Amino acid sequence: MNYNRFILVLIMSFFVLSNCSQKPAFGMIIPDYKWSYEELKSEYKQCRGKGQLISKGELQGKLTFYFTVRNDSTYIQFRDFLGRRTLYLQLLGNEFYAWDILQDKWFLTTQIQSQYPFLIVLEPTDLTRYFWGIDPQLRGKEYPKDFMFDHKSISISFQTKPDAAGSMVSKAMFQINDNQNQIEIEIEEREYGMSYPRLIRAIPSTILHN
Repeated sequence: MNYNRFILVLIMSFFVLSNCSQKPAFGMIIPDYKWSYEELKSEYKQCRGKGQLISKGELQGKLTFYFTVRNDSTYIQFRDFLGRRTLYLQLLGNEFYAWDILQDKWFLTTQIQSQYPFLIVLEPTDLTRYFWGIDPQLRGKEYPKDFMFDHKSISISFQTKPDAAGSMVSKAMFQINDNQNQIEIEIEEREYGMSYPRLIRAIPSTILHN
């Protein structure tokens, strides 16, 4: 499996499992927010941070990422164990862009939705809420009638930790099919009112028009 496709699969697997399992076993800590999502954006305008994505089971790996969120837009840079930039993601409002830097390939919203149909239900703004530290509130979503998902046994838990904005979502863990596979997405640092300017950039036009 292509290394960057591995990253995409892990990220998207986490969010589809948390959103679309019919009978999941949830374990969730409700954050004690100082502000609502809109108040948080109004107060800080932006935030930045870094974290890790760890997978155990059939797909094993450990990846680091850096992110910047500005209002309803998120910019994420993944690096491999050598420190090389591998995958760059942009969540701009309700549009999703992915740039495979090593393979010099790009993907637009419609292409990503074609490969991952659950993104028709799960909007990029839901993911942006997560990076702000806010519960994406996915349970009230309605799914298309032809939407299908294979996994049946899923356990999901969220953890919070205190920071400048209150007790915010900082870690997501899920186990699939009786603990055979496990994925953790942990935001290790989050700084409100700060950004990584180098992450806020356009994908090169030469890539976009290939």
